[in-house]
Amino acid sequence: MTQPTPAPKRFDIVAIETIIVLATISLYDLLLSDALSLPDVLRHSQIPLLSSMDRLAAGLEVLLPAVVFILLVIFWLSRRSAWLRHLTIAYLVWVTLRLVLKIVLVVSAVLVLKPQKVSEGILLLKDTLVLWLVNIMIFGVWYWVIDAGGPLSRRSSAPGRADFIFPQNGQSPEGWEDWRPGLWDYIFLGFSGNVQLGLGDTSVLSVRAKVLVMLQCLLSLAIMVFLATFAISLLR
Repeated sequence: MTQPTPAPKRFDIVAIETIIVLATISLYDLLLSDALSLPDVLRHSQIPLLSSMDRLAAGLEVLLPAVVFILLVIFWLSRRSAWLRHLTIAYLVWVTLRLVLKIVLVVSAVLVLKPQKVSEGILLLKDTLVLWLVNIMIFGVWYWVIDAGGPLSRRSSAPGRADFIFPQNGQSPEGWEDWRPGLWDYIFLGFSGNVQLGLGDTSVLSVRAKVLVMLQCLLSLAIMVFLATFAISLLR
């Protein structure tokens, strides 16, 4: 008997979304590299430990995303969905720690160095904008990855326990009976968390989701209330 021909591998929507996600959340390391942002001033600062940690992590800003992308393709080709999910979560942990370190570093620079020049205010304002946008993307991706076991689980016939309840699910409006949230719905949650310091009409159910929302709101407060206010004051 002839063996059945295996189904051809294809880039399904989850694989495409995952690649877009990993590429997007890798860009901010380059945008905030020592050559382009306020941390360039920190080389002679009074906080050497934070500066050293940042330079060490920044040394991986090209290598690590490339390795992650290669592993992602390997896992996709070998149909190891669970490994692909674990890789995505591990990389998200890394970029989240990098984001927290970068915010702490820039806040420390402001408190210790007390920049006075308009040029430093422009750099700080640029950093603030990038950090604010990255905060949206990283936590939007977190919500996309964890909710109901992840995108693959949500598309299956037996999804996991929900971490969020969207209005389309909870209120069951006409015409939305078969609706399932996609990547951009979770990016919208990330935007809402940054702007509203909450997720609006979306209910947060699980403890892990609540912890992530609290962390996002704290980082958003640090970025908008402290850094943005200080940067704007330097430009006046």
